[in-house]
Amino acid sequence: MEQKRILIVDDETEVTTFFTYFLRRKNCEVVVANTGKDVQWLLQNDSRGFQAALVDLKLPDADGLELLRKIKAVFPACEVLIMTGYSTIKSAVTAMQWGAKDYLEKPFDNLDSLEHIIDSVLSTSANQKDDLSQEAAQYGIVYSAESPMSKMIAIAKKLAKKAIHILIEGETGTGKELMARFLHGASNRAQQPFVAFNCGAVPESLLESELFGYEKGAFTGAVKSRKGLFELAHNGTLFLDEIGEAPLSIQVKLLRTLETGEFMRVGGEQVGQSNIRFISATNRNLEHEVEMNRFRSDLLYRLEGIKLAIPPLRERAGDIPAIAHSYLQKRSGAPCEIEPDAMELLQHYDWPGNVRQLLNVLNQTIALHECEKLRAEHLPAQLRQKTLQTKLPGQSHPEPSSVEQAIERECERFVESLTRVLPSIEGVDFDYLQKRIKLLEGEVGRAIIEKGLSETKGDRQLLSKKLNITKRTIRYILNEKG
Repeated sequence: MEQKRILIVDDETEVTTFFTYFLRRKNCEVVVANTGKDVQWLLQNDSRGFQAALVDLKLPDADGLELLRKIKAVFPACEVLIMTGYSTIKSAVTAMQWGAKDYLEKPFDNLDSLEHIIDSVLSTSANQKDDLSQEAAQYGIVYSAESPMSKMIAIAKKLAKKAIHILIEGETGTGKELMARFLHGASNRAQQPFVAFNCGAVPESLLESELFGYEKGAFTGAVKSRKGLFELAHNGTLFLDEIGEAPLSIQVKLLRTLETGEFMRVGGEQVGQSNIRFISATNRNLEHEVEMNRFRSDLLYRLEGIKLAIPPLRERAGDIPAIAHSYLQKRSGAPCEIEPDAMELLQHYDWPGNVRQLLNVLNQTIALHECEKLRAEHLPAQLRQKTLQTKLPGQSHPEPSSVEQAIERECERFVESLTRVLPSIEGVDFDYLQKRIKLLEGEVGRAIIEKGLSETKGDRQLLSKKLNITKRTIRYILNEKG
């Protein structure tokens, strides 16, 4: 077996001595650097290179992230492990996004875990990416080899075994729950319960009892005691979807449980203890929600031990063929293939509903046409029209601005969200709905005018030029529509 050459970068003699002894036992040649200046000299004068490097995130004269970039620039094949304290774990995750293989958390108490990580670096397999892609596919996460999801899944795999909470950000339909299930399945808690709960699907009056449970007689209808989600998820993972929908009254109690692991059933007197790994998800910008006093900053800091942001489908159109083919292979019934003209339309559409919308379109189209080959004319007319107008080259239609596209996406999301919250059309007052939507026109117009006045410092003349409307229209919207 070829001897591996390893670089250790740390200003603490105890650390470099420990790893020198540890790695030489594994038949590695070890080179030690105590400063950023030492690393710079090695990069300029050492032509043999390194198969791996262990780099401290904080050195007296250098930043570990910058050293990571320099090492990867000179020796691209070198696998870098970042060494960090708990307080800088977020920076370590940033390092992985920049190309680091993994991070080692100081102090190195768990020697078995440490050895496992280092062994995985020393025995890096060329098939590792394919294996990881297949593992993710078991949870419904499908992507192409060049997808930005490839790096995200690799990071998620490494974070899964860490004792840290994770916040998953992403638009509706991107697969946040699938990512949470992947994290649980790759964690040390995989054999324990995975409990998923949507914070926006339950009325505020019932939310506390769902999360913490209740005792018999705690309220009308509580004819017997019931465990809450914190008890059901004990020793496992609790996934709180749409955490941004949780009311402030519940956020306070969630914060305490996150900090102490303690909870109390509604109507109870006994304090329960729960050992849970929290994964939460949101399609909102929680930093903005904090600014608007709709979300507690201290709860956000607790939840986002690490943040993973799933890119929307429009930013990874190369994944669409893989997702579509995977779906068609799994569905029952007669086999169906997608013709190139249809696939081109699918890849050029914006998909405001992301992967969920793509799968729904495929399912509905195949069910409606029962075709062996799905062609462009089989796709919904609205999808074809929007794609031809906005995306496909060689068309006479003008390309919409990014602002117009953003408005179009938000309108589509609004319609989707409104229809989703209605469990049935039973009880819907359609006349009221249409009147309310008409009122919304004035509310949106007024909000935009007020935002414009704020940006122009109240200059209505300037605002009328920017929006291409008259000052009289501005006055009408503010006074009449308001």
